[in-house]
Amino acid sequence: MNLRHESKVDLHVHSKFSDRPSEWFLRRIGAPECYVEPMDIYHRARQRGMDFVTISDHNCIRGAMEIAHLPGTFISNEVTTYFPENGCKVHALVCGIGEEQFREIQHLRENIYELHAYMAEQDIICSVAHPLYRVNNRLTIDQIERLLLMFKRFELINGARDRRAAELVEAVFSSLSPTMIEEMADRQGMEPSGHEPWRKYFTAGSDDHSGVYTASAHTVSPWAGSVDEFLAHLRRGDHRPGGSAGCSVMMGHSFYHIGYSYYKAKFLNGEDGGRRTIVGQLFNKLLEKAEPLPQPATLGQRMRDLAVGFVWARKKNRMSEVDRVLVDEFSALFSQEPKRDTACPPMDDRHTFQIAGRISHTLGYSFLRRFEKYVREGRLMESLQTVASLGPVALSMAPYLAAFSTQHKDEEFHRRVAEHFPAAAHLRHKSQRKAWVTDTFSDVNGVARTIQTLAGEAQRHGRPITVLTCLEQAPRTRLDLKNFAPVGTFGLPEYESQTISFPPFLDIIEYIERHRFNELIISTPGPMGLTALAAARLLGIRVTGIYHTDFPFYVRAMTEDEDLEELTWKYMQWFYEQAHRVLVPSDYYRRHLIDHHFEPDRLGLLVRGVDTGQFHPGFRQERFYEQFGLDPAQPTFVYVGRVSMEKNLHLLVGAMRELAERGREFNLAVVGDGPYLAKMKSQCRGLPVAFTGFLDGEQLATAYASADVMLFPSESDTFGNAVLEAQASGLPAIVSERGGPPDIVRPHDSGLIVDVGQPGALADAMQRLGEDAGLRREMSQRALVNASERTWAKVLAQFLEDEPAAEAAPMIERQRVPLLT
Repeated sequence: MNLRHESKVDLHVHSKFSDRPSEWFLRRIGAPECYVEPMDIYHRARQRGMDFVTISDHNCIRGAMEIAHLPGTFISNEVTTYFPENGCKVHALVCGIGEEQFREIQHLRENIYELHAYMAEQDIICSVAHPLYRVNNRLTIDQIERLLLMFKRFELINGARDRRAAELVEAVFSSLSPTMIEEMADRQGMEPSGHEPWRKYFTAGSDDHSGVYTASAHTVSPWAGSVDEFLAHLRRGDHRPGGSAGCSVMMGHSFYHIGYSYYKAKFLNGEDGGRRTIVGQLFNKLLEKAEPLPQPATLGQRMRDLAVGFVWARKKNRMSEVDRVLVDEFSALFSQEPKRDTACPPMDDRHTFQIAGRISHTLGYSFLRRFEKYVREGRLMESLQTVASLGPVALSMAPYLAAFSTQHKDEEFHRRVAEHFPAAAHLRHKSQRKAWVTDTFSDVNGVARTIQTLAGEAQRHGRPITVLTCLEQAPRTRLDLKNFAPVGTFGLPEYESQTISFPPFLDIIEYIERHRFNELIISTPGPMGLTALAAARLLGIRVTGIYHTDFPFYVRAMTEDEDLEELTWKYMQWFYEQAHRVLVPSDYYRRHLIDHHFEPDRLGLLVRGVDTGQFHPGFRQERFYEQFGLDPAQPTFVYVGRVSMEKNLHLLVGAMRELAERGREFNLAVVGDGPYLAKMKSQCRGLPVAFTGFLDGEQLATAYASADVMLFPSESDTFGNAVLEAQASGLPAIVSERGGPPDIVRPHDSGLIVDVGQPGALADAMQRLGEDAGLRREMSQRALVNASERTWAKVLAQFLEDEPAAEAAPMIERQRVPLLT
């Protein structure tokens, strides 16, 4: 007696007779989309628990016919059909057909309406494959409705594709009602087909082209003792989907298998299987089993190996320097790989992805350093050759980039589907999760402080934001932070003290995909920012760029080269053009970016906040600066920030000298550290100027509150966090008329705005506030009001104000089909 209760079949699987690839990666290298023998599919399917086996090649039944003599098989075909109104391609799985039916299907497939009429007349089992995948990018919402009116059966789980589309199909197609079908019929001007057209049935198939994932997704029916009985279950709709959806790592792994099969078939000859070529090494490293441990070589074998080695060495000596470097890098890279036990199976998709990432990241970093070296040395031809020799890097990551792109190319269309069908409104976005991407986090600067504070505020309000960094030392924080270990680091030209990390870009893109972020917030236009842009483009994710730093100004200040400044502007324009919106900290910089050809409609404000509990007048100590040699009887001006030339601190030195010549005795305290510190100390000898070094926490709050006026002559700060912290401590501020700080003091007239480029202007402003205690007190009160209105909670609300709210799915009674992922 048979105790089994179910039967299974993979309804969507391809053999070598599917030879016209739709994926651009395979078309680019000229490879067919499949190399798997039909008999191999049959045996794998049986080994993996399939009771019945079929092959559904594209517009071909040769693969299915090759196994038709075996028990438990039937003929299927993935037919490509078209909506005649716009040429939109649709793939439909037809099952249990005969040869004559196949020929008629091929005759009619140019018109989906005629094809459907024939299949309905013949009672042919048909399931629309991956129904929300836009095969040639022409599928419309109207055509989705027409498919729903015509067809009864749809593929829910596709073992090669991301679950995003399957979730939408389940939500929409399971929630249909007679009223909805009637409304669709009226809109489309066509009659619905079949009995109870609102009731849909679902299938599943692996859509495997590589032979690796056969039966990973499958269709399950009640137990069937024969093919005819199984097909009868399908015809009645007595079946359900089983198995799991795919992902980009799996698809990339499949592309590798197909590419290697193509490479072996077209290029490889000889016993070594191409292992002495770089491409051959790459494929063998990624896909093949470990070789058995070698037996002791005979004298003849050793002589042949010596000869081969000698020839290889001669060839290598004739290579260019760049090509020799490539061979050496590959050899070193592969020699570092631990040897696997011969009993281990071939690498799985996750392991292959890790190795491919390691190859592309390591070689990419190596060539970047070499390219940088050649450029610095003025060796133009070598630098160009280096770029031209990056083929193996492209080869190692191209299958995954192609997979990411293929999986998510329809994301905008999926959003429109979710907006159109109320049952899927809650799926308009992949999630409500945001990731904040930055090249800096632990440094003492406005970028890091803004990220830390705003992400922390979001976490406290139940709106957590994941911070993504790439730093040698993983930050210690309570925030939701993921740090990727850098492949390597390098110093910035003309600014070697500032190191930049080279990120493991494939790992980061895969992480972003796996965690289904709906928005990427990018704070820095460095390597992490570029990686995030690539991820957003590949995965169809919204991007918010934040313009924190005036890099063109810094480039000009460091290099005094106007051409480099202009080049930096062009890069910044290109970078931020990729974002859906760009947030700037001040209205001054919004106008500044517009003047440099940024699109006004995409520019918005994201001001900064201040913690008035952390900074307030209560921390004042009247004699605090006495320990640094300043007279507590005199008014004290304070500068807080990085001690560097681009902050215009030389103007403070000049103003203090001018005030001394006027006979005015005022103190200046400089709080901070930086490359200009030693020189500034030397320039201030004989003046009442104190240098406290770097302060933080309560010491910093005390330094603010114990002064009388904040000085901030910088013209390049896009906001000026230190100015707002000083205002929260009760200090009026003297700021430059250029940059972000005027937007802080202007609304409540809580300081003086000065053209610091005018001779004597800064000294005049200092003298005015230094001598007028009443004006200082009046501005101090206005400063406290100003700070009290700039809370981080308000900033967070502004930051999230245009975030689409999670929409609750309407409670519609529906036939529930479990989506297994």
